[in-house]
Amino acid sequence: MSDELKTYSQAAQQLGVAVNTNCTDPYEAQVIKKKVLESYNSWAHSIYDKSFLNWGLWNKKIAREYENLNFNFSALCPYQDIYSQLLLYYLIRPLIKLKYFNKRLLEIGCGNGIGLKMNSSLIRTQYALGIDLVHKLVSNAENNFCSKGLVSYLQADAEALPLDDASFDIITNVESSHLYPRLECFFSEVGRVLAPGGYFCYADIHTDAKQQAQRLERFVASRNDLKIIKKKNITRLVQASIYRRIIVAEKKFYQMAISLFGSDPEILNKELASLAQAMGISFLPWWKIWVKTEALRPIAKAARHNQYWGGKKLFFYYLIQKV
Repeated sequence: MSDELKTYSQAAQQLGVAVNTNCTDPYEAQVIKKKVLESYNSWAHSIYDKSFLNWGLWNKKIAREYENLNFNFSALCPYQDIYSQLLLYYLIRPLIKLKYFNKRLLEIGCGNGIGLKMNSSLIRTQYALGIDLVHKLVSNAENNFCSKGLVSYLQADAEALPLDDASFDIITNVESSHLYPRLECFFSEVGRVLAPGGYFCYADIHTDAKQQAQRLERFVASRNDLKIIKKKNITRLVQASIYRRIIVAEKKFYQMAISLFGSDPEILNKELASLAQAMGISFLPWWKIWVKTEALRPIAKAARHNQYWGGKKLFFYYLIQKV
């Protein structure tokens, strides 16, 4: 991996290649993974080391449910909004209702590790492990959220997990698989590592190139030990979060961009567009993308008129059980 860190926009451009690439050749897959690793390594050096890396979710009913759990999130991190917390809560919400506690939890694509730490508390895990491809993210997670014998983190590949068969009761994966070049390898590893009776909680941004939901359903249909318990289109819930973060809180969003990129207009304008895309601005319905801040207007206009990079605007959720 190159030691040279990429700009935010350079990293985003490389990730675009990963989003649009499917392959079966292991060598080609490694080339794509290197791009993902380099991109997220660069981002990990520029963002707050306890940041969530997902688009979040917003719904009043779900927010009330979460708040009624009386979970003290501020003990983990006092600086973040509720939206990413709600997406992580939604992922395991059915298991909380089932009181599926004292189990072994694996998060594949754990990022900075805060989501695993949060969900391990919510479902009172016996043990929790977070895996991510990116060394810097795993390092952040280990430094901030490790708990000896209870919560740990490991650098590893989602398509080749260094874990024993049937070694986890719950596997989660959120907003990550659209970057995997060999999706069926990932699904096979989930099926192998998941224990009988266990659950796979899966949510992601659909991309036309990857067609993850369709491929998941084909994979499940090919097995006699997996069944779909629940599937849900949560697009509007995710869009509500993006709208609140970028449009309603546009001044805060703009100040965040300045804190990341500085105030030089030429650099800021270029990087700001990539940040807005990474945070999901073009996933919004076009008629919602209107801002008052002068510097954001060209970005909003481009998001309204340019084709969305993922194709069909869909954010899906699946709960799969191994029987």
